[in-house]
Amino acid sequence: MTGIEEEIENARGATPRFILGFSAFLVVVFAVVLGYVLSSGEEDSDLAVPIQDVSEEATVTVEEMPISTPETVENTSEQFWETGVVEILGDPIPANADIGYVAPTFKAQPNNSEQTITIDPSDGTVRLIGFFAHWCPHCQREVPRVSKWLAENNIPNGIEIIAVSTAVREGTPNYPPSAWFISENWPTQILVDSKDNELATGFGLGGFPYWILIDGTGTVIHRSSGELTEQQFGYLVELAVSIAPQIT
Repeated sequence: MTGIEEEIENARGATPRFILGFSAFLVVVFAVVLGYVLSSGEEDSDLAVPIQDVSEEATVTVEEMPISTPETVENTSEQFWETGVVEILGDPIPANADIGYVAPTFKAQPNNSEQTITIDPSDGTVRLIGFFAHWCPHCQREVPRVSKWLAENNIPNGIEIIAVSTAVREGTPNYPPSAWFISENWPTQILVDSKDNELATGFGLGGFPYWILIDGTGTVIHRSSGELTEQQFGYLVELAVSIAPQIT
């Protein structure tokens, strides 16, 4: 057990007031460490694809980005959706690097269901949400890494990891994205964005891949764009674990 793990374990056995104070301290420590790790772990200066960039020769905004016409694909006996219904039920998060915003409640569609589900970020669950574009080369490298990490590690109770498939483009690599996620053995829930990328916009996405960490009160604790290694993703999960005791 590492020193940080021991401190977290000791905090769980402390009084509620101490838990809140100590957990807040851990959030700051983890955020600083994570920021350093994510900034120094790769020497490539271009690890994130700006949401406007779809090729080296052209840039378009999300609104201009061509979206696939088919909304479903068949995979054996199960039907999958590539885009779906999204409804943002609160104020969107600005597209910058700031934290502390309150994430909006939203309705979205799993990629294997025509029914929408409602997710309230203030329901006590800590959520780590990743946004991926199937044509993005950094997403193509990161998704299998994260899938491998998730397959080899247990996610603690009270923490949910969600993938969002967004910016779908027919005729580009790994289309349809539902088949891509299956081929990479993605193990957690996958939501599909709307044709207008409303979920990505509502959660302040600025580039791919994009991760946003939301605590059980709905507050944004961390967000970043850029390709992660397995180790860096592990640090991100540790940050999620460190804030889970704040919710009583």
